[in-house]
Amino acid sequence: MTMPSSAIPAGTMPQQAAYPSAATPVTVTALDIPFFRLVGFFFKAALAAIPAMIAVALVVKVLAGFVFWTVGGWRYGAWTYGPWGWL
Repeated sequence: MTMPSSAIPAGTMPQQAAYPSAATPVTVTALDIPFFRLVGFFFKAALAAIPAMIAVALVVKVLAGFVFWTVGGWRYGAWTYGPWGWL
């Protein structure tokens, strides 16, 4: 098999943009999702949100405890062992 005369020389690539220069506009008109599959998805999302909310609450509690410990000690002159006791 012979190469055509217009073949690209070895080791070179044609210069093309990685993405098109202008985005193609798209309009979504409908989603066809079965009802019980959607209910299952939202149920799983609600169950997954519980541990995430617990983790966020713990982080907020630790940060708020540290802030109130430092501000309280500065304001009232009572430096205690901090929000974690005898650590």
